[in-house]
Amino acid sequence: MKLKKATNRVAFGKVGLYGEAGSGKTRTAAEIAIGLHQANKLEKPVAMFDTEPAASYIIPLFEKAGIDFLVYDESRSLKDLMEFITQAEKDCSVAIVDSITHVWREAQTAYLKKVNERRSKKIWALEFHHWGPIKAEWARFTDQFLSSKLHMIVCGRAGKVYEYQKNEETGKMELITSGSKMAVEKELGYEPSLLIEMAKVRDTDENLLIRAFVEKDRTDTINGQFFDFPKFESFKPHFDFINIGGEHFGSMDQRSSADLYEGKTESDGWAQEKRYREINCEEIKGLFSKYGLDGQSKEAKEKRLSLIEAIFNTRSWTAIESLSSKNSREGLAELRRHFGEPEEPSSKKPEDSEVPF
Repeated sequence: MKLKKATNRVAFGKVGLYGEAGSGKTRTAAEIAIGLHQANKLEKPVAMFDTEPAASYIIPLFEKAGIDFLVYDESRSLKDLMEFITQAEKDCSVAIVDSITHVWREAQTAYLKKVNERRSKKIWALEFHHWGPIKAEWARFTDQFLSSKLHMIVCGRAGKVYEYQKNEETGKMELITSGSKMAVEKELGYEPSLLIEMAKVRDTDENLLIRAFVEKDRTDTINGQFFDFPKFESFKPHFDFINIGGEHFGSMDQRSSADLYEGKTESDGWAQEKRYREINCEEIKGLFSKYGLDGQSKEAKEKRLSLIEAIFNTRSWTAIESLSSKNSREGLAELRRHFGEPEEPSSKKPEDSEVPF
């Protein structure tokens, strides 16, 4: 790779809109799509990945503008969304996704379903180590969103931002709402070049207004401004800045640092952590067997369960299997001391493994 003269390599608009129900997200997305189409004399249709469904309500806008309007509905699947973008990149000029929040939730639900297919005991919520694969697949969509040769407008629902603040009267820390964000995987909110928060507000005469707050504008032409009942012209300075019709940057995932980790991943990750847990549990069972506490007699069971409870603070073997390798190894060491066993040689202790997510 060589350094070269910097040029404007953003040729397609990448817009994010978020807000509560009825705040004008879909209508504003349609206004932007139509404006982009007309201002740049685009010829291919506008397409919409519709999860709500909401496309029916904006058909008249496209009919009035004389623009073909295509829809991909009856799906909230992340897989379908990525296929939609691939097809729209070939056949369309502008794509709208409404609502991306549904797709994010579907991605989580689908992974949880897949996890439960492999388990005898079902779980009802994602666990820490599950987020890595989900975020990896979501990152593929994010890269596609940014690098596609297609104007894209993504709509999402608003989610609350919480933070702790000290109550001056009580001196206690309280959880308060400090703002809002797009209710989606957190990294996506940073990616659009134009990020707009939509809201319903009332003026001094108590008239209800639809207001667009420009939360982020990378061109810095309308950053921080707001517009009531926004149209394409409200955001036109942003699109005038980007190099529409020029060369657009490619995927950021074409190059990899995998060779940096050659020979360094064997002892890392969830698979290794799982093996450590299994080894520790087998060692615990081995001690019970050695000292005659692995039997099914009432006396053996009670002694075994009492010892487990004293060391691990549970009488559930499933709970012990779910402990981190670090915690189960500490319990194993305490069990060794209880039976007067020698300490495990440090050379045989596996290093603590952290799941890399």
